[in-house]
Amino acid sequence: MPPKSKGKGKKGVKQQQKRDIAESQTGEKCRKAALEVDMLKEHLVPWRDMTWQANADNAGLKQRLWDLEKALEQAREDKRDIHEEMTRQCQELQKQAAAHSQRLEAKVKTLQEQLATRLRESQQTQEMATQALAERDRTIAQLQCRLDAMEREYEKTLHGSLDLVLAKMAEASQHWEEVATTIAVEHKERLQEFGLNPLEI
Repeated sequence: MPPKSKGKGKKGVKQQQKRDIAESQTGEKCRKAALEVDMLKEHLVPWRDMTWQANADNAGLKQRLWDLEKALEQAREDKRDIHEEMTRQCQELQKQAAAHSQRLEAKVKTLQEQLATRLRESQQTQEMATQALAERDRTIAQLQCRLDAMEREYEKTLHGSLDLVLAKMAEASQHWEEVATTIAVEHKERLQEFGLNPLEI
């Protein structure tokens, strides 16, 4: 029995020594771990500051992104409003152009009708002028023929009258010559009765 007790005592001491060594090792490990933790904390301070700065920058970027999104949305709304206004103005211009085109077409049609009327009137006037000129030429020709006929008739009548006058003048001249001869004979005889020479008078 006593030897068993003795054996148990040695074994217990060894176990206690192992525990002490283990605790010592564990304490050393804890101290090393604490030192490493402290070192890691000191090493993480700049990273923590960088993380805070990154978070601040991220917040700024988010705000910037939100502002840009709002600006983009406003730009889209402005673009949509401008597009709608341009579409409205374009439609209004198209309506005005269509109305103006219709007015021009109506005016062109009216002018074409007026031109056709003027052309017809001009053609009729030209035809009437041509007819009037032809009628004038015919009238002039007829009048010229009548004038020529009248000239021939007047010439014939004039020649006839002149012949008649000449004949009458010849007849009257012969008559007066005979009368003059008779008177001259009578005067000669009377002068001779008075003893006068007719040649000396």
